[in-house]
Amino acid sequence: MNKRSKTIIASIVVAAVIAGAWLALRQHASNGASVHYVARPVGYADISATVSETGTVNPVTVVDIGSEVSGTILTLSVDYNSLVRKGQVLTTLDPTTFQAAVDSAQANLSLAEANLESAKVNVGKMKDLLDLANLTLSQDEPLAKQGLIQESQIQSERTASLTAGQDYLASQSAVKVAEAQVLVARGQLDQAKFNLSQTIIASPFAGIIMARNISIGQTVASSLQTPTLFTLATNLTDMQVDTSVDEADVGSVKTGEAAELTVTAFPNHPFAGTVNQVRVNPTTVQNVVTYDAVVSVHDTSGMLLPGMTAQVNIEVGKRVHVLAVPIAAVLYRPLAAVNPAQSQASAFGGGFGAGVVQSGAPPAGQAVAGAPGSQVTLWLLRAGRPFPMQVVIGLSDGKNIEVSSGDLTEGDQVIVAQYRGGARSGAGRPSANGGGAPSPATPSSGASGAPNGPRQPGAAPGAAGAAQSGSARDGANPGGPAAAQSPAPSSTDRAAGADAHKKRTGPWKKPSDAASGTESGGAPGGGAPTGDAPTGAKAPAGQ
Repeated sequence: MNKRSKTIIASIVVAAVIAGAWLALRQHASNGASVHYVARPVGYADISATVSETGTVNPVTVVDIGSEVSGTILTLSVDYNSLVRKGQVLTTLDPTTFQAAVDSAQANLSLAEANLESAKVNVGKMKDLLDLANLTLSQDEPLAKQGLIQESQIQSERTASLTAGQDYLASQSAVKVAEAQVLVARGQLDQAKFNLSQTIIASPFAGIIMARNISIGQTVASSLQTPTLFTLATNLTDMQVDTSVDEADVGSVKTGEAAELTVTAFPNHPFAGTVNQVRVNPTTVQNVVTYDAVVSVHDTSGMLLPGMTAQVNIEVGKRVHVLAVPIAAVLYRPLAAVNPAQSQASAFGGGFGAGVVQSGAPPAGQAVAGAPGSQVTLWLLRAGRPFPMQVVIGLSDGKNIEVSSGDLTEGDQVIVAQYRGGARSGAGRPSANGGGAPSPATPSSGASGAPNGPRQPGAAPGAAGAAQSGSARDGANPGGPAAAQSPAPSSTDRAAGADAHKKRTGPWKKPSDAASGTESGGAPGGGAPTGDAPTGAKAPAGQ
């Protein structure tokens, strides 16, 4: 072989290598630009919407028992956890000084009563003197007219009669004063007796002693404020939980609604309760407004103790056998088409989004759906392409959400996630165990969708936890809010993805079971490639 022939053969080999490399890069770029969809079937379910709050378990009635008088603790009859009856003596104070006060008040009362008797006798004496003076005057006046008695004597008798009348009136006033003194003395005696009775501290009702703050020999001083000796609760059977309900949820919480609560001490033992009262007095802490909802609980087991922290779930709504879709379907929206530059970058491994589940960001000013009664957009998988449908949502239980109106029927496939790139690579699949593609719930993926803040009860959760990747929940349900819509993948992307899969796995096959999850490569005809379903998404029946 001459030199010219060798040169020609080398040129042909180099050209073939270059062409092969170009074709490989083109195929790889086409594979990276293809879009695959993960869908779930629409079905009927029971939806129970709840409001979850925390609160503190307390007895219905708690009373602090104190002392109105000061003294030294003489006896102590009860201790912590003692069951007491109504009227049972709990403790006594030293009654010595109080008994002396009673005796002194009793003596003062006796003295006042004696003075009253003396005043009454004096009234009778003054009455007799008045009558005598009047009689003498009446007898001497006729004799004075006859000149038998001097005029000066008559004047003296008239003065004596007036004086006797004034003395009689004064004696009557003295009786009233004595009567008032008797009343004062009797009141002082009653006060002394009451103070003496307060040295005996008795239970106002039947219950249990929760706290004891005194000991024998301790001095109790009640001059400035009433000291607390015991804390008494009615019983530990009828309890209540004071919960703080957020202002976004308080409109759904009504008196009489059923509630279920659990405590850390007994996590597997739920307690049934009822909303007894929703108080209108707000509590504001750092600009967060809450309202106190009182949940009554009847616990005959004695497991609930005062002060326990309870997790309370209040059922604010329930729907039986209603059309429902996964939360991820409400949060999902399609990816935008990939431009050629991004495809080329993906081919060299530098493009963001190749083989990664992604979700676009909502446009500025776009409202985030989620409240019951709001209209949202669901994306249905039809002929391998996303098809938008407007529906009105209802209650949500955190996993599924009710579809109250719309042209949705049972068995329709709603898209819950999508990803770009070849499905053979583990890095290009949404994974239920966290492997492969990074979770779209990270800030870089934009999966949170909904802004932070309070949500309506039963609404689709936003960034507070429901906008999680499907890989972390039920296999493949990432996405952002459904209220914002992005353009669907271009026909070039779909065709490129279809060609790439045909070369590897053969022709597309139509799924035979609409009840299972579906993955589509975006090519006309729908369905999922054989053996190419992403981790966490069920392969169609018959594949």
